Parts: sequence; C-alpha cells; structure tokens
Amino acid sequence: MKDELKQRFLPDEYIFNQGEKGDKAYLLLDGRVAIEVNGKKVAEISEMEIFGEMSLILKKPRSASIKALKPSIVLPIDQKILEDLLKSCPPVLSSLIKQLA
Repeated sequence: MKDELKQRFLPDEYIFNQGEKGDKAYLLLDGRVAIEVNGKKVAEISEMEIFGEMSLILKKPRSASIKALKPSIVLPIDQKILEDLLKSCPPVLSSLIKQLA
C-alpha cells in the first residue's frame, strides 16, 4: 500500500465533523478513534474497522464526528471505490447494505 495514500492524525485531532458532507469513508490502519455525537463520545473504533461509510451510501451529511484518541493512520476510501464495490455485489446484498446503513 502506498504511504502517500495514508493520512495521519494526532490525538484530539478530528478526521471529520458531524454535519459535514461525507465524500470519503476510512479504514483505520493503526490507532484508535472515538465516535462523537453532539460532542459526546458514544463509541470507539479499533484497527481494521471502516467508518464514515454511511454518508457515502446514504448521500447524507455526517451523523457523527470522528476524533483520534491516539496517533492514528487511516486509508481514505472515496465514493467511486465504494460504488464499484457495491456494483460488484449481488443486487440483493447491495440493497440490504443500503437498508442497514
């Protein structure tokens, strides 16, 4: 994986904020991040988990903020990559993913 594709965040740095337009999802390669809704921490995300995908799938603003808890490295996943993945799925699975989101 090319290093220039990865993004690095320091503790207390926001990857994105609630209400923003979501143009990318992210894969957490290293570190730990918090999910915040209305300024309150509601959950944490561990390495190798994807976050931010709901905005891409639903084409709606971010429903939460994501803040690094410790130094973290993420791999952005843009709209085209996600759409290509969904197109390669059977239609029933693609529909189910959208409903779950």
